[in-house]
Amino acid sequence: MTGKFSVKSGGRKAAFIVTAALAAIVIATTLLLSACAAVEAEPPMADETYMGGYNTKPAFDGYYSAQVDEVLQSASLDNATKAAYLWALASYNWGQTSQYAMFQNKVGDTVLKGNQGTMAYQQYHKEKRADGDYKGEKYHYTIKHIYDSNFSSVVEGLLESANVRFVANTGDLQGLYRFKINGDGKEVTMFTGTQLLGEELLTTKWKKGKDFGGNGEEIWKTGIVKENTASLSEVIAAIKSDVQTCDVDDRLIQGNINTLADGVVSGATITKAADGDYYTVTMTFDLEKLNADSRSIEFLNSDNSAKNMQWDSLSVSFEIWDNGLFRSYTIDEKWTGEVGAVAFWFEGSASATNHVYFSYTDEDCSMQKELDYLAEFIADGGAEEAE
Repeated sequence: MTGKFSVKSGGRKAAFIVTAALAAIVIATTLLLSACAAVEAEPPMADETYMGGYNTKPAFDGYYSAQVDEVLQSASLDNATKAAYLWALASYNWGQTSQYAMFQNKVGDTVLKGNQGTMAYQQYHKEKRADGDYKGEKYHYTIKHIYDSNFSSVVEGLLESANVRFVANTGDLQGLYRFKINGDGKEVTMFTGTQLLGEELLTTKWKKGKDFGGNGEEIWKTGIVKENTASLSEVIAAIKSDVQTCDVDDRLIQGNINTLADGVVSGATITKAADGDYYTVTMTFDLEKLNADSRSIEFLNSDNSAKNMQWDSLSVSFEIWDNGLFRSYTIDEKWTGEVGAVAFWFEGSASATNHVYFSYTDEDCSMQKELDYLAEFIADGGAEEAE
């Protein structure tokens, strides 16, 4: 992706597939061979006090804020085109921010070979990107929880997972520090009864990961598709090109939806909020054109470890600050396809609702709590104990 920017986020992985079941024997054998004592850990987890800046307008503009304003004020663009452009511009503005915090909650049902279950997938992700000598930092955790299912207990246990990935570049804390789920089997993960932004939080028990203290990385900062002084038409053309030429796992367009494909967005409403400097946008889609867009289908297949996928229904609403940055978005979707791996593929279907919330304040993006925990964990000898 020379000349373009690349951001990889585990939050885009849908996690509503049962492909892990196909590898059950291999994974179960690995678990039996890994009998070393776990080093217990309690890395910071989101609670009801997090994301306090969700209602606060970002103190900085989105990279393409001028183009967003031009779209919003345009008298010549219809609402469907405006919405398609705003989704793409907000996606790329998110990719250019100096800092952000994000909370995602996705819940959906999967049917595979006559069995079905519900999975809650949750992630909390915050990032401060490189600036001069500062290499940037990232704190990111994901939890997958299965419930109301008739999958076997082995499959449920294999599907339930949790990981923390913390890239630190401050003082003596330099590198990648990973924690993982502590245990295996059914109901290792669980709901807490506590809510954040109306979503019930998940939790689990943690242990130190095997690659704790490994080499870190410089957190990607910027890499422009088109100078932000370019015209709206030039920027949209550049993003269209970028979507077609980027590696599948490196795209920025959110939700697997290439809204810039001709005719994909069939209608939209755009409403200015009465209580803030943001707009609410709803999009409807021409499913025939969406399913015919090879790039959207490629994204959808990749995110679900599947093939031959098609949307059966799709609706999207999102909030965008008037300076061009996402405030939140919600995706409701149903799809069918073939899920599996190697030579084993099965017809499957899923329906899911995905809520994603953003904050850009210094308080929400601070890494201090995580750095303090990490320093204490290492000082107490956790980093040196055998697993």
